[in-house]
Formats: sequence, structure tokens, C-alpha cells
Amino acid sequence: MSTSSSQTADDQPGKVLGIPKNQLAGVAVGQIVEWFDWTAYALLAVYFSHLFFPADADPLTSLLGSFGIMAVGFIVRPLSGLVVSTIADRFGRRPALLFTIWGMGAASLIIGIAPTYEQVGVLAPIILLLARIVQGVAIGGEFSSTAALAMESAGEGRRGWVAALFTCFGYFGQILVILMVAAFSFTLSDDAMGSWGWRVIFIFGAALSVLGVFLRRHMEDTVDTSSVQKKFSWSAIFEPMRKHPKQTIQVVGLTVGFTAMVYAWGSYFPTFANTYHGLDLSWGNLSLLIANFVNIVAVLIAGKFSDRFGRKPVMITAGVLLTLITVPALGLLNDSVVRLILVQSVGNALVASLQAAVVPLYTELFPKKFRAAGFGFPYAFTVGVIGGTVPLIGTQLASVGMENIFPWYLVTLMAISTMFYIGAKETAFKPLPK
Repeated sequence: MSTSSSQTADDQPGKVLGIPKNQLAGVAVGQIVEWFDWTAYALLAVYFSHLFFPADADPLTSLLGSFGIMAVGFIVRPLSGLVVSTIADRFGRRPALLFTIWGMGAASLIIGIAPTYEQVGVLAPIILLLARIVQGVAIGGEFSSTAALAMESAGEGRRGWVAALFTCFGYFGQILVILMVAAFSFTLSDDAMGSWGWRVIFIFGAALSVLGVFLRRHMEDTVDTSSVQKKFSWSAIFEPMRKHPKQTIQVVGLTVGFTAMVYAWGSYFPTFANTYHGLDLSWGNLSLLIANFVNIVAVLIAGKFSDRFGRKPVMITAGVLLTLITVPALGLLNDSVVRLILVQSVGNALVASLQAAVVPLYTELFPKKFRAAGFGFPYAFTVGVIGGTVPLIGTQLASVGMENIFPWYLVTLMAISTMFYIGAKETAFKPLPK
């Protein structure tokens, strides 16, 4: 027997966990860029919001405007989830992922060099809005196409582990932007940070996308495009929903609470502590940094657990705990950085555990022909309507003195998803549908 034939899939030259290195690099850079981009906007909005609105607007109004534009970027995601994911199924994962990395880079560059309200008047928020729309379209097709490719590249019995690794790349993107924001905020004056410091971070994000284009050009596709129906029509993009209505509804149910918790725990809580309890933003960024390192450990453990014991035990445990702790956790936030770090670390670890189980479950619900588009649209729709509006709703409720309602809103959504976790069929021990 030859040496090569006795090697395991994990040990083959040029592969990691049985996945070609160029494949893994292409997946990694996309996740890094995606999480870098949306985290940058969420963290930096408080620095640049006043630049895109009239000078006489109060800070809360400007922040609401920036979060409103952020929400619009998410609301356009469903259209992208339909179109880009259909392209991924019919023309291959690689062409779709090249499109999304170009879009994310272009949007970051536009935001980084966008003129201010003082310079161009009402065109300033319009340019910011258009950039967020481009970013939303790109990100809307990124997740489902990347998840489909990653899960199809993973061997049987380790899709949870690969999903955890896939998620870790996103955390690295968050860690990178948090480190940059923290370094800038500690070393630059408030005036410098508010005038040009935040721009450098967005431009750096655009540079990451250029690297992503290079890496993704060398990816191996997991779709045999020679045997796929390449004719594109608007009726075809609704075919997965027509043929798999139950799974479509299931994706929405699995996602409503999950996406709300991702954006609440992952980016909004430090902003909440700053805006309503006076905690310095630099300390809020530190809490997010620590929480992301905790997330990496949690998601890797959860990924292994979901492969060995199933998706359901992991999802149900995390869902129940998030439902129970979110209200008291938000109530604990004040001007204490230690308290924020503890709250962020615990909550984000549970959200990370959900990601390790939910990501493979999405792809295990649909056959390969509809894998990206099947969950791409309902997922993007739910993220756009629910996840992307979390900061806006939280800020709006607080602005009218109803901030105590916000955690109950999150808990209600999480309880809905937990019921879907309980009712889901276990798919961890079966091969991906053909």
C-alpha cells in the first residue's frame, strides 16, 4: 500500500481537515471581511454619525439616523439572498463568492471616503445609504454561499467542527476591527477619531476585500456546473420555497432569536452601556474583544459537541439559557466595565454555541440543488428584518423612555427559536441530502 493511500483525509498534502487550503483560505477571508465590515459600522457609528446629518441635530438623532441606514442595509439582504444564492446553486459557489467579496470591499471604500453633510449637504446621508445597500446585497449572498461550500467540503461527522472553524474566522474579523478601534480611540484625540480615524478603518476593510478576491480566484467549486441547469429566471429563484415550504418556515423560526441575539450581544450592548449609563466606548470595545476570545473557545467546543451528540442538545441548551438570562443581563449593565465584560462573555459564549449547531443544520435541510438558495432567502430575510433592526429598535425605545421593553423583545424572539430547536429533527448523523 502506498503512503498516499494510507493517509487520512486530514493528512493529505495541501489540505486542512480534509479541505483544500485554498478553499479554506477563500472561506476564511470572506468571513473575516463580512464580520469586520458590519462590526466596524456598528462600533464606529457613534464617531461618524454627526458628520452625515445637519450640525444642529442632537447626537441621539444622528445616531438613530446612522442605525436607520444600517437597518436599510440589512433590509435589502433578502433580495440578495434570493438572487446571489440562486447564482451559487446554478453557476457555482465560486462566482457568487467573488461577487460578494467585491461588493463588500466597494461598500467599505465608499464609506471610508464619503463626503460629509457640511461638504455636500443631503447627498452625504444618501451616499452612506447607497454604500450600506451595496454592502447589504453583498453580505446577503455571502453567508449562504459560503456555508454551502464549507459544509459540502467537510467530511461526514465533522460538519459541526468545520462550521465552528468557519465561525471562528468571523470572530477573527471582529477581533481585528475591535483592536483597531480600541487602538485608535486610545491613541487619537476625540476630534481626530471623529474626523479621520474612523475612515482609516473602513479603508483597511476595503483592502482586506482585495486580498479576498485574489484568494477566491483559486478556490475549488463544490458544484459540478456542467450538470447544473444554468438558465436563470425570476421564477426559478422561488423554486426552493415552492418545493420545500416546511424547511423555509423552519429556517425563519430557527433564525429569529438567533440573529437578534447575535446583534444584541455582539455589538449593541456596549453602545447601550455608553449611551444610557455613560460607560466610555473604549472600555466597551475592550469587553467585545474579550468576549470574542471567549467565543472562539465556546464555538469550537460546541462544534465538537454538535457532531458527537447532535445539533439539538446544543441549540436547546443555548436557547433556553439565552431566554432566561437576557433580561437580567441587560438590567445589570451600568458604568462598570467589569460587569459589562462578564455579561458580554457569558452571553456571547452561548450565542457562539448556537452558531456551531445552527450553521450546519441550515445546509442539512436542503438538497444540493437548492442548498444555498433554499436557506439563503429565509435566512437573509430574517436577519434583515430582525437582526439588522436590533440596534435601531433598542435605541428608539430608549429614546422614548421605554428601554426596559427591549430585553423582553429579545427574549420573545429567542423563545420562538427555542421552540423550533425543540421541534427540529436531528440531522447531525446523516449525510447531506443529495
